Amino acid sequence: MSAAPTDATEGAINPSSATQQPELASTAQPAQQSNDTMLASSSGPIRTAVRSVATSAAASTSTRPLSGIFGINKPSGPTSMSLLDELKPLFASSPLFADADGKRADDNRKRGKFGRGKGRGKWAGGVAGAPKIGQGGTLDPLADGVLVVGVGSGTKQLQKYLDCTKEYRTTGLLGSATTSYDSQDPVLTRKPYDHVAPQTIADLLPRFTGTVLQIPPLYSAVRIDGKRLFEYARANLPLPRPIEPRKVTVHELRLVDWLEAGTHGFKEPDREVPDEDKALVGRVLDMAGRKEGQTDTVKEDPTQPEQQPAQWKKLPTSKDAKAQEGEAGPPAFVLEMTVSSGTYVRSIVHDLAIAAESAAHVQTLTRTRQGEWSIDSTPADAGSQLIPGNCIEWKVFADAIADMQREKADASYRSPRDQDGLRAWERQLLNTIVPV
Repeated sequence: MSAAPTDATEGAINPSSATQQPELASTAQPAQQSNDTMLASSSGPIRTAVRSVATSAAASTSTRPLSGIFGINKPSGPTSMSLLDELKPLFASSPLFADADGKRADDNRKRGKFGRGKGRGKWAGGVAGAPKIGQGGTLDPLADGVLVVGVGSGTKQLQKYLDCTKEYRTTGLLGSATTSYDSQDPVLTRKPYDHVAPQTIADLLPRFTGTVLQIPPLYSAVRIDGKRLFEYARANLPLPRPIEPRKVTVHELRLVDWLEAGTHGFKEPDREVPDEDKALVGRVLDMAGRKEGQTDTVKEDPTQPEQQPAQWKKLPTSKDAKAQEGEAGPPAFVLEMTVSSGTYVRSIVHDLAIAAESAAHVQTLTRTRQGEWSIDSTPADAGSQLIPGNCIEWKVFADAIADMQREKADASYRSPRDQDGLRAWERQLLNTIVPV
């Protein structure tokens, strides 16, 4: 699916080697300001998640084959599974994943609970000598950030990461909506945006915070019996069953930046939905029991009182950019959020714009934390303080793969090793992985 749910669930995930620390950002504060940011915040009625940090002594080089959990900082572009496929031959080349007598995993294993098509946690096989490897919550190609990986027995722990809270930072571009609600797919509609100001978005945050009901993007993510809604609409066929919303929790939702036109380089997709499909939009909405202008995200309890929105205020900073003369186009807004499992982050961006009587789609999406795994970040509520992460940069593995290929192509070349005979990526993995 082009717009699979970006999932995160309330609950602390604590392998035996993990310790919990207090939440770094207090959700009790409606707004916090720093010298280089702006912030409007809305927190849900219940907030029990805590930020935890994976802490583990370096895995022993004598423990073979290596099994455990680690995090990767996924780049935007590739799919999550394609990165795992790239890791398989690299891991197959490493003595870390062989028994003491040199035996390696059988690559003819059957796919189990985390096999392809059995949910968002998956493991990959198929390379001789490669260990079982899987991921605990996929990221779409557009998205970057934390990708939790299990190797060996660590794949049995992946369900925990489907059920843990996750944090995201995302940028929405006003003025146009796409079929997938992100910049990867064609433009479906355009709406005015001149009337939308930062406080407009800030005032709407409480409507999408707390326990909410969500349906996925109708035009791309929803499939019923393998067919998209447009296919049913073209054939004038009724839906075999109604689209059921899912209950999710948006624990915290914050507007952390506003980018005026000319201060950013974001552009809407250059592709557009064909006119014949645009003509079917009304029918698709009718089939789904929706009305034009209705949001995908609604409060589970409409009578629940909403928290007062925070007052938006921007402080002058050296980072402020001035709009370039002659540049026209829509502004963009940046959100940070903490959400539960199955939450469609793109829908929140899309729905905020609808509620503001405009349109928007996601231009960037970063998972900054998943359970106790995180990437380096500077959250708006932390001011300019860099909070170090504990994920391995994908470049570490990309460089190692290139080095391995060079070894195969050049018999005179051998990758540098340390005193234990380990390559740099193997040493970093040992220092990062939480053994299982």
